[in-house]
Amino acid sequence: MKINGKSQYEIWAQFCVTKRCTDEIHSFFRNEYNVAPELLVPNLHLTIYHARRPMPDLLELEQSCNLSIDTLDTRFMVLTPGGENPRSDIDPSKHKIGIRIKNSSSFKDIINQYRNLLFEHETSYVLGERRPSTKRRSAFGARYFQPHIAIIKPRNGIVTDLFEIGKNFRDCIQEIKFNKFIIYKVKNF
Repeated sequence: MKINGKSQYEIWAQFCVTKRCTDEIHSFFRNEYNVAPELLVPNLHLTIYHARRPMPDLLELEQSCNLSIDTLDTRFMVLTPGGENPRSDIDPSKHKIGIRIKNSSSFKDIINQYRNLLFEHETSYVLGERRPSTKRRSAFGARYFQPHIAIIKPRNGIVTDLFEIGKNFRDCIQEIKFNKFIIYKVKNF
């Protein structure tokens, strides 16, 4: 159900980036690209599931985990439709910028193990006419699942060559660590 065009419910599942790793990532962007602190996303996380439907049987959860991904398995992207690849009509400085997990990464297997915990709650009542989520497709939101970490907010003034930024990032930061897995519900009333 929607009120004023906005869904009343949202479900989120995320891996939380450790504080130490978050500080390291923020320092990189402040020092190397002069990104103002207020333009850095504060609580870095990797979204692994998002739905705009109530899932009555799904319980909120917060549990420890000890996961990491090698930054060689990541690429930078503009967080807008079609932002995975450089395009002349997309200016990265005007949009959120994030890190996506490459499709060939073995870390996607770990992500899918956690996503499967939510798939079982995609009942026919929740889905309606939609097809259920898979490891590559989402039933809700963006059609194709693209695990990512939003890093920099819009209107950031950063250089437009995300390939160069990604290379510098991978040279300076070798892994991204996660210490918590959370599932939470939001009621937008």
